[in-house]
Amino acid sequence: MKPILMDNAFESWAAAIRYCNDIKGGKATLQYQKNFVSSLHNAVELIMKQMLLNNNNRDVAWVRKRKDKVKAKLSQDYSNATDLNRFFTTLSDEELSKFETIHFNDLIELHQDLFGKNLMKGTSFESELSLLQKLRNNETHFFIRQGSFLSEENFLELHNFMIRFYKIVKSWWSEDGNDLEQSIFLWWDWFSPDKDDNTYRFECEPLQDFSYESAVRNSKLAKDIVEILKGNHQCGAPNFSPYDIAFNLINEHNGLSAPFDEVLAIVYMMQSLKIIIVDEIINDESGEVYSTIKILL
Repeated sequence: MKPILMDNAFESWAAAIRYCNDIKGGKATLQYQKNFVSSLHNAVELIMKQMLLNNNNRDVAWVRKRKDKVKAKLSQDYSNATDLNRFFTTLSDEELSKFETIHFNDLIELHQDLFGKNLMKGTSFESELSLLQKLRNNETHFFIRQGSFLSEENFLELHNFMIRFYKIVKSWWSEDGNDLEQSIFLWWDWFSPDKDDNTYRFECEPLQDFSYESAVRNSKLAKDIVEILKGNHQCGAPNFSPYDIAFNLINEHNGLSAPFDEVLAIVYMMQSLKIIIVDEIINDESGEVYSTIKILL
């Protein structure tokens, strides 16, 4: 039976890879950081729940408040099911809404049993999964801000976790499509981990260190922006916000082909890191305020 969560899980995994690579490429605004954490958390949670489903482990879900006859019958059918993937596929949306699923904290407690022999002896993902849960809770339920939400150390830890996690996921892949009941995958040629253009592939060297500033300074897009803005530039506008600069770059410089949101993200990071410095200058004769841009790259 088709593993029912994997379409959703692998789309989230692919998104986590994109946002991870974006951050390594210097686009580390709060939006990119939030999307990275959210996508990675969602992917890992769904893959772990799929493993429980494949093992017919009923800890994965339960019927809420089984007091009425309908819920009691649904709960009994769930207990009697011999294939949980098939069982949930047959339910209506209304019936599905009566279930609650296992919480991430409980998945953390179960993760060593779930991954079993795929984890090296004496190792675990407890630190990384706990960090992911903490960041996701903060991002969803409380106050976060640029500069403190996803620290450089946090990003390095989650990046290297993705490498280890992918190695485990890849080890489950069956090249000939056999052993479907034990696998989380849907279509073997679709996932094929050895294809260079596979959007789900995450094979790279672990980071030994990481800094947002270095990521921006090494960004090709940042270097292209510097070539356009290098030197001192003045404008009669009252300020040069990241939006104003990005808008000007996109609309007045044909050599910059990146989408507006990517240019805006890089410009925002360059200003935050004081690679782009905007100063106000007052014209002594007219009293007008000008803004000047300095590039320090």
